[in-house]
Amino acid sequence: MNRPIGIFDSGVGGLTVFREVVNHLPHEDLIYFGDTARLPYGSKSPEAIIRYSLECATFLLEQNIKLLIVACHTASAHALEILQEKLPIPVIGVIQPGFELLMQSTRSQRIAILGTESTIASGVYQNLIRQHYPMASIFAVPCPLFVPLAEERFFDHAAADLIAAHYLDPLKEANIDAALLACTHYPLLKRSIHKALGPSVKILESAFTCAEQAQAVLCLNHTLNPQEIKPAYRFYATDHPIRFSTLAKTFLGYEIHLTLIELEKNKKV
Repeated sequence: MNRPIGIFDSGVGGLTVFREVVNHLPHEDLIYFGDTARLPYGSKSPEAIIRYSLECATFLLEQNIKLLIVACHTASAHALEILQEKLPIPVIGVIQPGFELLMQSTRSQRIAILGTESTIASGVYQNLIRQHYPMASIFAVPCPLFVPLAEERFFDHAAADLIAAHYLDPLKEANIDAALLACTHYPLLKRSIHKALGPSVKILESAFTCAEQAQAVLCLNHTLNPQEIKPAYRFYATDHPIRFSTLAKTFLGYEIHLTLIELEKNKKV
């Protein structure tokens, strides 16, 4: 089936997932949607996040997608089940893949979750871990400034080191052995995060396992693209086209063509 896969995030962070989906499914057409006008989702109310997620999903459904990937931990935490109930296609998020990767990677079950304020406040990771691993010690840390640092391309900036140290220094006494980056923007700041936590802590991101899940869903539903031809990639955003395109090149290593959309009117600008 040669219908595309749809992926959305609040900004460019979900391109980490996009990149892994390309690696796992090199013949699939992909559509990426970044809701940059309403970035960041992590500081918004659950009601707003659900509304934004439904609007993003509706736009992508209109592009005739066969699978939706919610490449945003905040949207996955608050809206995934609603999207799965309402949409006529399979919908996967980044929570379950992140949880599975984290628990496979820890030996001590002393673990950290680094996420947006909304993701941490939702308790989605904490509840999932406690349900399956009641003896785990969980240190959930909101890191609200990481997203704007990533969006402003402060990857190797002293400010990123200072902010990471501010958020993560208390974890040095917690003796964790693994930390999950529960936001797709955070891998851009991986150097600063690793510096703050120290070399003994595994820094984990869910993009790889999310792409594996997408591949498994397509195989199960017999909807893999049977044609081994060059795929088409389309990129949409709701604001900041120059910043988005510049960051996309950092993520993907090549220039993209970006279409700017007014989501409320659902029309091209």
